[in-house]
Amino acid sequence: MKVRPTMIRNIPLFSELTDAELDLLTASARQVSYPKGNIVFYEGDPGEFLLIVLSGKVKVVLLGEGGQEITLAMLGEGSFVGEMSLLDGAPRSATVVTVDKSTLLQLPREQFLELIWNHQGMAMKMLLSHMSRRIREADEYIRTLSMFDVYGRTVRCLIRLAQQQGVRNSERIVISDRPSHKELASMISCSRESVTRAMTVLQENGYVSTTKTEIILERRALEHYWNLG
Repeated sequence: MKVRPTMIRNIPLFSELTDAELDLLTASARQVSYPKGNIVFYEGDPGEFLLIVLSGKVKVVLLGEGGQEITLAMLGEGSFVGEMSLLDGAPRSATVVTVDKSTLLQLPREQFLELIWNHQGMAMKMLLSHMSRRIREADEYIRTLSMFDVYGRTVRCLIRLAQQQGVRNSERIVISDRPSHKELASMISCSRESVTRAMTVLQENGYVSTTKTEIILERRALEHYWNLG
């Protein structure tokens, strides 16, 4: 299937590109589909392409020798991953796995670097903004793991997920794509049983409520765990 430039026009990283630049970027792109639970690439693989999520959901994980897994990010439609390897030529720093049946777009490294080289001013603005956000997210992740108990880590993880979905309501936050307790546990480096107990306590104390498909964070949870005034 031919890759159309309109597939990536609404992605923030490419929103300022012209039609000609988008044509260049997608000329050699490849659209691929994966079933749920499929490895897209492993940590240590060569960074040959930028990966864009067209539909479905993927997770970025670190895998331990004993089979343990730490989830660094959950990425839905319009998200992208793999840019670091494209820029520095180093191997992949994490493994990407599909959470749902997913359709992905692979943008080859050569075309991506050509665009950056020919449009350096725009590329610097585009990449610096993105890299700064990624560094802030990494700092927040480290802060959460090192300074909060399982209740705070659970709430702050849910807030990060909501922000990735574009939610900005300060009164209450609704996470519409509800993660499982197992997925939350992987993201905050604890057991599924600990997350289940934490969610029960948070619900009993009015910090969190749930439906079959949503998790709702009340304002008191934001004030207590996110220093929201």
